[in-house]
Amino acid sequence: MKNYIIKEEPFGFVIYNKKKLSYKLIKKDRYCDYLKNNNIQKNGTTLLSVKRKDFRNDILYSPVRIYYELTLLCNLHCRYCFNNSGKSRAEELNTNDVLKSLDHLRECNVIDIRFTGGEPTCRKDWYEILSYAKKLGFCISCNTNAVFSNSSVCEKFAKLGLEQVTVSVDGNEEHHDFNRGKGSYQKMLKNLKQMSKMGVALRINTLINKRSINDIEFLIDLASKYVAEINFFTIVYIGRGSHLEISDGVTVAAHLKMSERINKLKPKYPNLKILHFAESTKMMSINKSESKKLGIKIGPPSGTTTFNILSNGDYACGGYVPYITNKFQLGNIKTDSLFDVWQKSAILEEMRKDGRKLIAFCNKCDKYQKAQCQGSKYEIELNRLFNPNVKNLTCIYGNGPSLLTY
Repeated sequence: MKNYIIKEEPFGFVIYNKKKLSYKLIKKDRYCDYLKNNNIQKNGTTLLSVKRKDFRNDILYSPVRIYYELTLLCNLHCRYCFNNSGKSRAEELNTNDVLKSLDHLRECNVIDIRFTGGEPTCRKDWYEILSYAKKLGFCISCNTNAVFSNSSVCEKFAKLGLEQVTVSVDGNEEHHDFNRGKGSYQKMLKNLKQMSKMGVALRINTLINKRSINDIEFLIDLASKYVAEINFFTIVYIGRGSHLEISDGVTVAAHLKMSERINKLKPKYPNLKILHFAESTKMMSINKSESKKLGIKIGPPSGTTTFNILSNGDYACGGYVPYITNKFQLGNIKTDSLFDVWQKSAILEEMRKDGRKLIAFCNKCDKYQKAQCQGSKYEIELNRLFNPNVKNLTCIYGNGPSLLTY
């Protein structure tokens, strides 16, 4: 069993822990010592060597993670769905297209693929696709609403042995059903329990709104029984939920109080990993220390360590971006090399620059420096730019104009 994937980079290596779904960026001169100090045996690793020579030195060779939207088809009609899932996109990739794209991502040294939707299991070929991705050696996770009536879906997830299956749980039964539809909670819970019994590596994702924020204690206790990790997310109010920010949105002050409640609960649940207050975003970002040490540019996850593929094969820098505006066309995996887009796209480079501007803005903010604010989010600010009436409730400057300009 190879628990580590090591990817060669201009500065050294990305060392990816498949069990923890986390990575370290290591300089060449620290590589051997890092392996020794962390008891990482080379026969327990997969090495991804550089294949192209025309790479830049100020960014990663290729994304660490791809968020791969398999379909817009979905069995639910959630209030906050940012991409209006329900029906399939008109020109979604067929099975062969997806499998070929996975071959290409492997050639480009992508480490991690997170399959999303819609509901991925609504595709008839979902199991074939995920099986092939596992065969190619990717670290694989899959987001699901877990509202499936066929018990074979649980069995298939168990058989796949994915590194993680993420289940959406939006509060107690009343609040979850309010968002996802009557009866969805009990169906989800039944399948969550079943997958847990079968040994599936599980995580819970929770969208924070004015209802679910009251269920933090309930959710953490539920998670402790069935999953290894829970992550609390801020909602981006676009798509089906574009009109719900005023009625359902949670302020920066309320998020801070929620964070304080969670921190008090953590000692009670030592075996549960609890992510909140944008911790998952920070984990996937390139920070100031890494930038200085490795000679690569600071940046938020999208376009720095992660990238997106839509169900028609289009590339996107951020999962929300293509549902906010069509201004940022980055190519399609059927016709354009991921490596070339990642390394050479002028549009992508402009998006990276704006991501860095937001980080610089936050680093000057006293509230952010004192950990009293999650920090500005590129896609929320982009939404505000194209929809001036939208606010950013998670930022103390969120009532003014967008911090982005194009």
